[in-house]
Formats: sequence, C-alpha cells, structure tokens
Amino acid sequence: MSPPSPETASVAAPAPVSMPEADHVLNPSQWAVLMSVMDAIIPEIRKSDAADNTKTRNASTVSLSGADYSDAAIQLRNASSPLNPSSDLLSEYLAERPSNSPAFSQILRAVLATLPPDKQRGLRVILSLLNTRPGSLLLTSHATPLPALPVSDRIKILQAWSASSLWTIRGLFKSLTTLAKVAHIRSSTAFPALTGFPRVPADWTPGAASHPYEFLQFAVGAGTVEVTTDVAIIGSGCGAGVVANRLAREFGGDVRVLVLEKGRHFDAKHFPLDQATGLSSMFEAGGVIEADDSSINVTAGSVFGGGGTVNWSASLKTQDFVRKEWAEISGLPFFEGPEFQACLDRVWDAMGCDPDVVTPNHGNRVLLDGAKKLGYEAKIVPQNVGGKKHDCGYCTLGCWKGEKKGPVNGWFPEAAQKGAKFVERFLAERVIFEHKKGKRVAKGVQGVWKSESGEEVQVIVRAKKVVVSGGTLWSPVLLMNSGIKNPQLGRNLYLHPTNFVSGVFDEDVQPWEGGSLTSVVGSFDNLDSKGHGVKLEAMSMLPSFCLSFFPWSSGTDFKLSVAKYRHINTFIAICRDRDAGRIYRDPATGRPRIIYTPSDFDRAHNLRGMLELSRILFAQGAREIHPSVGGFAPFVRKSTGDEPSDAEKKEFETWLERLRAHGNKPPLTPFASAHQMGTCRMAAKAKDGVVDGQGRVWGTQGLYVADASVFPSASGVNPMVSVMALADWIAAALCEEIKAEEKGEGATAKL
Repeated sequence: MSPPSPETASVAAPAPVSMPEADHVLNPSQWAVLMSVMDAIIPEIRKSDAADNTKTRNASTVSLSGADYSDAAIQLRNASSPLNPSSDLLSEYLAERPSNSPAFSQILRAVLATLPPDKQRGLRVILSLLNTRPGSLLLTSHATPLPALPVSDRIKILQAWSASSLWTIRGLFKSLTTLAKVAHIRSSTAFPALTGFPRVPADWTPGAASHPYEFLQFAVGAGTVEVTTDVAIIGSGCGAGVVANRLAREFGGDVRVLVLEKGRHFDAKHFPLDQATGLSSMFEAGGVIEADDSSINVTAGSVFGGGGTVNWSASLKTQDFVRKEWAEISGLPFFEGPEFQACLDRVWDAMGCDPDVVTPNHGNRVLLDGAKKLGYEAKIVPQNVGGKKHDCGYCTLGCWKGEKKGPVNGWFPEAAQKGAKFVERFLAERVIFEHKKGKRVAKGVQGVWKSESGEEVQVIVRAKKVVVSGGTLWSPVLLMNSGIKNPQLGRNLYLHPTNFVSGVFDEDVQPWEGGSLTSVVGSFDNLDSKGHGVKLEAMSMLPSFCLSFFPWSSGTDFKLSVAKYRHINTFIAICRDRDAGRIYRDPATGRPRIIYTPSDFDRAHNLRGMLELSRILFAQGAREIHPSVGGFAPFVRKSTGDEPSDAEKKEFETWLERLRAHGNKPPLTPFASAHQMGTCRMAAKAKDGVVDGQGRVWGTQGLYVADASVFPSASGVNPMVSVMALADWIAAALCEEIKAEEKGEGATAKL
C-alpha cells in the first residue's frame, strides 16, 4: 500500500490543541498512594499463567484463570461486534492500567489542580494516612500500608468503602472511582480501537468558516493597564451574546462594547477537540466540579461562548406553568405576558430552531418510539443550527461546522462587525464603583489578564455600564467580591439534578453518530401538580460523558461493561428541582463553591424517571438495562425474540420493584448537573431577589446581570432559550437607560 498523499495526510484531524499544564498538588509519596488506588479501580488484567512470572506483577495485576480470561475475551469480542479485534488488542485493553499511562497521569493532575484547597488538603491527609501502618489499619482494616497490598486486597477495600455506613467514606469511594473512570476513558488508547469510536465524525472535513475575531492583547511587565469602553460585559455565554448583539443593533458603533471572557477562544479549525483536551480546556474544572458533600457533579462551560459553545444544541421554550411560577415568585407579571413571549420568539427565530429538519439517531428514536408504545407524550427537540440539518454528536467539544447559533457563531459576529471588542483569558475580580449623591455607580471592572505564555497583567476596564454574565456559578461570587450585600445573593441555586440509565442493544448502534439530544418525553414533568417532575432525554454519547456514570463494582466488570459502548445508548432523567442549594466564595481562592444535596422530594422524581426510562428500554428490546445506581445489578434479558415472554415481563416488573426499593441516594448514586440557575434571582423587591425586573442589581446604578442566575426558579427545560430571552429583555432595558441618559435622565434599581 502506498503512503497517503501530503494532501490526505494534512486533513486527517483538526488542528491540535495542547492540554493545559497543571501544578502538582501531591508530593511523590502521596502520588504513589493515589496511583495504587487508581490501579485498583482500573486494574491491569492478565491470564494467570502470564501473570505469575514475578511477585511484583502479582501484586499489581488482576490474574484471571485461563477459563475466566477466555470468557472475558469472548465478552469483549461480542461487545465490539461487528468489528473483529485481534487477540493482541483485547490483551492490550485488559492490560491497561493508570500507572503505565502518562496521559492518565496528566489528566488526573489537571483535575486535582482544580480542587478547592481544603479538598486538596483532605486528600493529602488521607493519602498520607494510607501510607502508614496505623492509618491504613484505621481506613482499611489492614496493618500494611495500602500501596504494599496486592491489588486484590485494594479492590476489596474499595468495595468495603462503597458499603460503609459513613457518608464520608462512601463519598471518598465515589470521588476516587469517578476520577479514575473519567481519566481512564479520556486517556485509553485501546478503547477507541476496540469499539471503533472515531476521533472525529464520519463526515468531518477541515476548514469550516469561523468569524475572524480579534482579541485585545496587553503588554506584559508594564504595570497595571487601563482600557476604556462604554459597556463592559463580563462573560461571553448565551446572555452576553444576546446583550452584545442588541447593543450593536441599537447603537451600531456609537456605543463601545467590550466582552471579557476568562476562558480561551478556539477557532473551528480545532473542532471537535479530543476528549481530554476539550474537557480540560473548555469546561470549568475539567468538567468535574463536586458539591461540598460529593453528592452531585456539576458541568459548566468555561470557554469563549460559554455554555453556548459546549451545549448539545437543544432548544426548548420556557413552559407556561414555569412562567406562571416565575411571575408569582418574582412579583413580575411580565413573565406571563406578551413582552416575554416576544423575547422568546425573537431569539428562537434568530437561531433558526426548526424541528422539521431534525432526524433522530438510534438513541433518540428509542426514546420516541418507546414512549409511543407506552402511551407517553414525546416530541422532537429543535436545534439552534439556523434551520439546517445538523447530525453531529460531537458538538459538545466544539461545532466544527460553525452552525450552532450560540454566541460565537450566532450573536457575536454582528456585534464584532459593528465595533465590539473582545478579551479572552481575563478573570474579572470585582466591579469598580464610585459613590455619587449617595448612589453606588458601576464604573468598570478590575481583573487579571493572562498571556498565552502564562504571564499575568493587572487590568482596569473603565466603563459607563457593566453587565455581569459570568453564569450562575461565577456571577454571584463576582458580586460578593464587589461588596454587594443582598440576602438572596448566592442562594436559590437550582441544578436540574440528573440520573442516568443505559441500554445495551444487540444491534450496532454506533452511538456517537447523529445529534446528541433531539427528543424529550414530557409525561412526567408535573408530578406534583405544581410544576415539579422529571423529563426524559437522550444524552451526548461521547464516551467521556456517558460511560463515566456506569457503576463500579470491580475493575474487571467496569472494563467489560464500558467496552459495550458501540451497542450502548444512555438516557437522562432530568428533574426540575423544587429544593435549592447555594453558592459561596471559597475563603482561600475566592472561587465559587457549591452546597447542594438532592432532596428526598426531588430524588423521588429522578427515581420515577429512571423507572420510566427502564420501561422504555425494555419496550425497545434492550438486551441489558443499567441504571447508574451503586450496588444495584442491571436487568439482563434472556429471550432472543422481538417480544419477551410473559415470564420475562414478570421478571422485569420484579426488577423494577427492587430498583424502586433500592432507591437513588447519594453519594453512591451519581447525580450530575449541566444546568445551573438562580443565584442572582430577579424580583420586584430587593428582599426577594438580587436584580430588579430589568436586570439591574438592587442598590446600584449602571450594573446589570444577564444570565441564568437571574431565573426566579428552575426553568425545567434546557435553559439556553430562556437565558437568551431574558437577556434580550434586560438588554432592551439597558439600551433604554443609555438613551435616557443621553437625554439627561437616569435609571437606578433602588432599595
């Protein structure tokens, strides 16, 4: 075979992006203990006759008998069907272990570096204890330090931790196994070859058009730099995009706009990023933010375009019963009126959200067809892709076609053409105020800009108006850092807590193909008759997103389970939560911290969602049904026909009752959130919210918030359209204020 031509070779993959460097937070001894734990969670697996060569190998390898090893190989061959992997590839996959993988170590270091300082200290203490005889005896019941124990004993220790009566120990088990699963899936070299998962979509081509953004650069070493603008927008997500666009359309270049983003910008030529780099570079804390009690993991965008760059394109309008609740909570009747409806319609039309061009892939068709069989209400979810057919399941790692009409491809280009300026890698620290006739008047932003090479520059942005669009996690913290005092600030945190159910199918579903989330079942979204319940949706089927939620009972079981990826579809039970948490500032870093535990009330709705998803999967012929619930076995169909026998139907109903009784308590049941809302609530009175009905921060002048943090409660649907509609409303108020001031008038949110 002749080598590929230079032209062919040059278009093999997107332009590479380097992973961010991460500081070491553990000393060598602590790191060695951690890797001994990682090697137990994702162990090297070999046939016993090949593993008995040395005592060292015995201590670090799971040894299977010849029969068990052959059975594992058969399972892997079946899992990878219709591929026919070689015996060498099967052996390579089973033999992978973290301590032999530099990529695993790099990913793990990057995640650890983002942990809050107190959690880093706690981890260091535990790892140091496990390296001593007394500490190991206390935590493992073994007098031998953990790294010196055979891997078989380390696995038993982890299994004992999962069953501990202490939340702290169960939380430790959940956190460590989550870290190991995430790092393994992102770093494994054998997994893509075994499952056929391609680096890019089948129809990927290079050279998608991107707007040629130019970002301001600042001189390093020149002291504090000052820049001047009319409106400073902190953040670049969905709210920021709409505000910048509205200002550009209203004023052209007559009102200067400067958008300040703490993340990086990636041109479409880099998209989709690979899983490890994409999650490390475009998501807050590498996509793994834990609540303080480890009960829920939060995923949030941290890149130019924010959540609009990394979301799954799902476009749903705020439902009437939610709008009614928002009007009641906030004391603002406009939520139910034609003004807000006009905002919803305007952003909907601007993004070209057309359900008629959507073609559901296998997973989304399972949801639609299964719901129809069972008499549930289901529908297509439109996508924000300009009315085009867009079947890309990789968009959460960047839209390589440039079609997703978030801020970067939808809202900012017009603003840029009319003079808006942009800064990337700028961390806003506080809003600058001056006191004028007894009023706190926003006059700019103070922050730190970081160059490509990592040097920091102190920057002061002088502005006449400031719009905070940092998202639900960061916006309240920025206001706290700026001296804003309000009883609601940081409170009313809603997360749409989510549980997961996966189905394994006999057919080759190639789950990475097609749009991620193009269907929704809404029959259970109002279970309490007050607007609280659960929606059933498909999820992104990139391995890093769907497979890390598979329960861990042993390393062998986990490796064999996730190897079925080519035949797996995963679904989410996403709850509109009634009971809220809060955000606070980390005292050491000033970064956001999360206090949130899914309540019994909300968990009951999640559990109902898992039960109904299991029913849909059974109706659609799934061979295996895996609820992501610790300590609970999957349902495995034994019949081979299209229609299960009466006996198997009865067996399935019995399994559902066991699942109902088992429940979904954290921390062992993984809860996740991709939607954060409510920490700067909008309300008609300062005692009830942080901003007024036009988005102005109470007690200030010239300071607005425009993002999901202003929601009065949870949106109940994927929040992008709701965010943009509210940002459109707030931007209109900002424009009116600017016009009024030009005429010598003013506007203030008053206490």
